[in-house]
Amino acid sequence: MESVSTRRSGSAVRGTGPGTSAAPEERARILIQVRNKPDRTLVEQWLRETYPIVPPDGEMALNEAFDLAIIDGPNLKRWRSKIRSSRKEAEPVFLPFLLLSARRKGSRPSRHLGRFVDDLILRPLNQDELLARVANLLRRRRLSLELKKEHDRVVKLSVTDDVSGFYNTRYLHRYLDRLLASPKAWEEDVSLVFFDLDNFKEVVDCHGHILGSKVLREVAQAVSRALEEEDRLVRYGGDEYVVILPRQSKEQALAKVDRMKEALCSTAFSAKGRHLSPSQRLVWPGHLPARCPGQEGTPGRSGPLFV
Repeated sequence: MESVSTRRSGSAVRGTGPGTSAAPEERARILIQVRNKPDRTLVEQWLRETYPIVPPDGEMALNEAFDLAIIDGPNLKRWRSKIRSSRKEAEPVFLPFLLLSARRKGSRPSRHLGRFVDDLILRPLNQDELLARVANLLRRRRLSLELKKEHDRVVKLSVTDDVSGFYNTRYLHRYLDRLLASPKAWEEDVSLVFFDLDNFKEVVDCHGHILGSKVLREVAQAVSRALEEEDRLVRYGGDEYVVILPRQSKEQALAKVDRMKEALCSTAFSAKGRHLSPSQRLVWPGHLPARCPGQEGTPGRSGPLFV
């Protein structure tokens, strides 16, 4: 379980599926799916010095990571549904397809623009035109990647608690709304653990708000060590926290609360050059025994533990 500020987000920059090829500092990868061998050789020759070329492997090549695909009419017709699904999967990131077509009487390759491809180039091929169209499509893709990255950053900030670095109440409400709207809402277990800090006001009064905020962060970090990747820790407000335990029964949640308690008992909380141990009544999960093993301390409040 990591804090929101350090958790990796599902970015469209990296991955193994279509449209998830490389980080911005890496060169864009180009997939060339052209049946006509002289055309394919010419296109590869013009592009190889600037861009890595994805080896052609029939329809399976569309499962590779690439930033731009150059495809001809026969392959477009053959893999139309796969191209549509690849573009849909990459959204909202722009995954460009360039159609290589021929000048034929009665033919309208432009009818594919917007639906399956984003630009087209007609035979006979011209190197300058090809390079210009490829650069333009890759520029649009790069801008979409940057926009997606910024969007993800803003979204992450909107659900991140500034003090603890973990989730905030906005995330909790969104999570519960999605959970209750799911068709499986009443088929899968989910446990919520509520706890707060006893006498936290005394800590703030003695050591100040800055150290108080540090203690809030250290408590969250200590609890997170007992959580698994799919668990979510939320600072509900003030000195109150909520832990979301998806697909975990009451018995499993109680066992995890015991591990949370052990993590807290082994943590020394900072306060102006000295440490405040849990035995000094910093924090206790609701209505569990409030003493660490072998320690004496005043029990915390017997608030409810919802599981």
